[in-house]
Amino acid sequence: MIKSEARLTGILVATVGGPWLCSGMILRFFLVLVAVGMAVSDCAAEALDVRPIKRWMAQQGAVRTLSADFVQTRSFRALKSPLANKGRMWLSAPGKMRWELGDPAKAIALKTEEGFFLIEPAKRRAEKFSGDQLEKQSGMRGMAMMEFPMARDFAEFERTFEVLSLTSAGDRCDVALLPRDQQARKMMKRIALAFRPATGELIEFEMEFKDGSKLRNEFLNVQTNGKIDPAVFDYDFTGYKVRDGKN
Repeated sequence: MIKSEARLTGILVATVGGPWLCSGMILRFFLVLVAVGMAVSDCAAEALDVRPIKRWMAQQGAVRTLSADFVQTRSFRALKSPLANKGRMWLSAPGKMRWELGDPAKAIALKTEEGFFLIEPAKRRAEKFSGDQLEKQSGMRGMAMMEFPMARDFAEFERTFEVLSLTSAGDRCDVALLPRDQQARKMMKRIALAFRPATGELIEFEMEFKDGSKLRNEFLNVQTNGKIDPAVFDYDFTGYKVRDGKN
């Protein structure tokens, strides 16, 4: 059986940023996610011009809702060609998130006041996680990125992530990060973000795992502060087997 954290990683991304990752899908969604298996000194980080990140973070503070399409690509050493799926995501502050992978949805990640749910519609089953359970899952502290927004301010961002590299070209900024969480480092090798500092738009989010696999989300049709039907964050579990995801 695939472990809960593997399913979470496959869906989020995360997330999220959720996000931001994700939520984390912050991915805080989007994130969530990850780590680079190399070390960087504080002096190297201080030498980087992090003003684009600060501008990006400032823009996030004004975002209350976000919706987007995305293309998720997964690469594995054992496969010659990567696997690609389309999806859709919605985020609403504070604390609501929905990611759907596939059309019709093959997998859904849903975060509400009641908890965090991983849903498999075809099998009519779901797992429910509390916030504490997510924190205790191996490597799941990195999933703070799936929160909305990614961080409350730049100071919190610095406490959560170490910036390894940053390059800007035109209206785009590419950043490589090292989450400071030790559990996340055991799973991940690298996390990369591409965003537009002036608007706060997240363009791409990629995770590279220590086993050589990669998970990449490219975001399209991004809409901020639009009206989202509250029903998006409701789900009818009638006929579903819902189990506690603590195991």
